[in-house]
Amino acid sequence: MSYIQPNKVNSPQDRWKFGRVLYDGGETFWSAAEGQWKDGETWNEALAIRWNGKTGKKLEQPQSSGYPTWFIVPDELVGVIRAVIDLLLENEKKHI
Repeated sequence: MSYIQPNKVNSPQDRWKFGRVLYDGGETFWSAAEGQWKDGETWNEALAIRWNGKTGKKLEQPQSSGYPTWFIVPDELVGVIRAVIDLLLENEKKHI
């Protein structure tokens, strides 16, 4: 399995609407995205994360029926994870 670009992960399709990638750690690392998550009949803004795939390895997590999926971050963790993403992006800019 090759590295899976986070903007190509659109599952679970019945409950997730991909918005944009916030962070892509590349191969062997994780990614985060924002989008909308369907809770009952209501679509809400959501932060999602997942492990990226790695060449020569099996499909990373989470996955369902062989398709890569997103893990929706619980509301209590959203602020902390967004703060870490901001720090990572700031550090990447310093190394360019």
